[in-house]
Amino acid sequence: MKKFRIITMVLVLLFSFMSVSYAELSSNRIALGIQLGAKFEDAKKVFGVPDRVTMEEIKSEAYGDFVESKFIYGNHSLVVSFYNEDAWRIESNSDNGWRTPDGVTVGMPLNDVYARLGKEDVKSPAENGETLYWYNHDTREKINVGNLYVFVKNGRVSRIVIAYQ
Repeated sequence: MKKFRIITMVLVLLFSFMSVSYAELSSNRIALGIQLGAKFEDAKKVFGVPDRVTMEEIKSEAYGDFVESKFIYGNHSLVVSFYNEDAWRIESNSDNGWRTPDGVTVGMPLNDVYARLGKEDVKSPAENGETLYWYNHDTREKINVGNLYVFVKNGRVSRIVIAYQ
C-alpha cells in the first residue's frame, strides 16, 4: 500500500509540472506559396497574373482606413488579400496544388495534417459544417507572422487560410 501511495504521489508531481504543449509554428512554416507581408509583385511571381483583381476602400477604427486589394485566381480557388500593398490573407479553397511548407493541402485527410503539424492550438466549429484547426505563430520569435487556419469538413481539409489574427 505504501508503494502505491509513493507511485501515485510521484505521478501527481510529475504531471503537475508538465506544461501544455502548443504547435506554435515558426515563421517559415506559415506560408501558402508566399508569406504574409509579400507585395503585389511577389504574388504575381509565384501565382502568376490574377484572373481578377478587386479593390475596396475599408474604414476601420482598429487598423485605420486602407485599401484592400484581392488577387483572385481560378474560380476563387486561391485568393490573396492585401492591406494596402502587403499580403495579409492567403486562402486556398480547392485542391489547386498549393500547399503549406509542411505539405498541408486542400483535400488532405485530417490524420495527415496531424502527422505534419501536430495538435492544433485551438479547435472550434466554423461555418458550413467545417471545423477550424488553428495553429498559432511562434510567440518566441517576437514578431507576428500570422497564423495557419485549417478548415476540415467530413474528415478532409476543405480550405487553408494564412492570415493575421
